[in-house]
Amino acid sequence: MSLDDAIGQLEKLVAEIRRVSSIDDKTSLGNALSLSQEERLINQGASEFDVVVFGDLNDFKHLNDKYGHDAGNVAINKVGDIIHKIVVEDLQSKAFRHGGDEFVILLRQDAVERFLALTSAFGDIFFSHKEEELRTAMSLGYALSDGKSSFGELLGRAEVACQHAKALGDGVCTQWTEDIKLNPFVRISGRCQKCGARISCNVPQQNAPTELICCPCCGESL
Repeated sequence: MSLDDAIGQLEKLVAEIRRVSSIDDKTSLGNALSLSQEERLINQGASEFDVVVFGDLNDFKHLNDKYGHDAGNVAINKVGDIIHKIVVEDLQSKAFRHGGDEFVILLRQDAVERFLALTSAFGDIFFSHKEEELRTAMSLGYALSDGKSSFGELLGRAEVACQHAKALGDGVCTQWTEDIKLNPFVRISGRCQKCGARISCNVPQQNAPTELICCPCCGESL
């Protein structure tokens, strides 16, 4: 083997190592490391993407508690496949698993309408685990860049918008607005002493009660 051939093979090996190190271990999406590289580009004003989308699975803890973490991993993988098809293949954009059941998508503003037209695909996500058909879903929020905000600020806004989307139903994607900033959602949780059900809901902060009043499962006062 000549020196040039050896150098060429080494360069290919290094490129493959870089590619693998940027891919998430449970999906075909980018991982937190590759997202941090995009974050730097956005903060430097050198990125083509000016929309940050945040989404996570609804009631994911319940799925893990009832069916086990293996089922949760299958759900994450399935969601990753759908995101890859819609975002990476169809919209030529980028997507990452932020960690756990959280995902981050980077879009150009001219792709937002097409993305919103496809988000119903996240409303009913079916997958198989141990010969049983299970269901999951996700909600999403997004923030448009104003040319001044950092990636961290845009991501924070998208997360808040996602919480509003959850109150509107599975597969909903909500845009962050000043109204959401002024009246963010807060989560209220509790456990019914009669039937043992765990209760959790998101409500606007301005109208939020101090505690839950009754159990939606059995109707017992809390």
